[in-house]
Amino acid sequence: MGEKSAKRKREKFRQKEWKKNPGGVLNDGFARSMVGSLVDLVGSVGWKMTGIFIILVVVLILVAIF
Repeated sequence: MGEKSAKRKREKFRQKEWKKNPGGVLNDGFARSMVGSLVDLVGSVGWKMTGIFIILVVVLILVAIF
């Protein structure tokens, strides 16, 4: 029980830090995605930036095809 509450506290603290420093979090997400997973990158940038990444990838694919 104590372990779950400690994890929740750490997660809340991490989310507060993300809101305070979005540029640093983006950089951390890029660094973690190089050796980690895509989940770290997407979780750090939010849904708006994730949408922009998806649109950019689709546009690049379409440009490469045509």
